[in-house]
Parts: sequence; C-alpha cells; structure tokens
Amino acid sequence: MTTPDGRIVLERLGGDPMKIVLERSGGLAAVPALSGDVVVETDELPREMASELEQLVDTVRREPHVENAPSAGAADLRTYRLIIGGEPENDVLAFSDLTLDPALDELVKRLEAIDRGR
Repeated sequence: MTTPDGRIVLERLGGDPMKIVLERSGGLAAVPALSGDVVVETDELPREMASELEQLVDTVRREPHVENAPSAGAADLRTYRLIIGGEPENDVLAFSDLTLDPALDELVKRLEAIDRGR
C-alpha cells in the first residue's frame, strides 16, 4: 500500500510459515559474503528465533518506508530487495543504504546473521 506522501507500507499477509528473501547487490567491495540472496523460512528455525524474526517483520510492515532507486553515480551504494510472504502473493520492498531505517537495518542484520550461521 502507498500512503498519500508516497511512502510504502507493507500489508500483513496471513498464514504460517513465513518465507523471507533478502536480495543484496552493489556496495564498495564485491564481497561474496555480503552480496547475493538470503532465504529464510521460519519453519526451519528454532521457535524462539522464528518468533523474534516474525516480530521484526511485523515492525517493518507497520512502519512506512521510502522506496527509491539509486541516483546516478551511486555505484558503491548497496541496494536491497526484501520479499516477504509466499506464493501467489508477496510483500516486496526495495531500498538502499540511503533509505535503510532502524527497523529495516535490524531485520537485514538478523537475516544476515541467520545466513552466516548456516
């Protein structure tokens, strides 16, 4: 959903389990561990970790976010695409380091930590 001022608000989709995909690209150095996709399915996580992740997702869904495309000359900017949900409908949010608010930052860090722990 888009608010009148152009901010994106993700809508809550019902159903368990939750699948989350974080697509990452760009950045100053092409470090393989910091680029590529992170895919997390909450039914594959310990219950407590899944619950914490779902709470972070709910926080991100409740807050409006500015969605923007990188400007010219922003080759070193990291860009992200967050896909939450399942087929046939997904919530999708595109953002960059410039629009990474605290809730998104925490979710990105948590997803990357889960991915590193595999």
